[in-house]
Amino acid sequence: MANSRQNIRKLVKDGFIIRKPQKIHSRSRARRAHEAKQKGCHSGYGKRRGTREARLPTKILWMRRMRVLRRLLRKYLEAKKIDKHMTMTCT
Repeated sequence: MANSRQNIRKLVKDGFIIRKPQKIHSRSRARRAHEAKQKGCHSGYGKRRGTREARLPTKILWMRRMRVLRRLLRKYLEAKKIDKHMTMTCT
């Protein structure tokens, strides 16, 4: 009966207990699925769990839009296409 570490070691030495090699978990399928998702596959209506707002919040869209517009205004201001008063009314 193997009820102690010493007994286990003895059984290992005698060859009654053998250590199996570790199984290899290939990530090739996961990699292929990830590539397909990056291309836009597997993202139909049936695959979506969160609401539209949860997946891409309107606040983030708004922030992106405002940042782009403000960058454009800054560029116009530096190029003297508009003055600072016009900039303030546009923001």
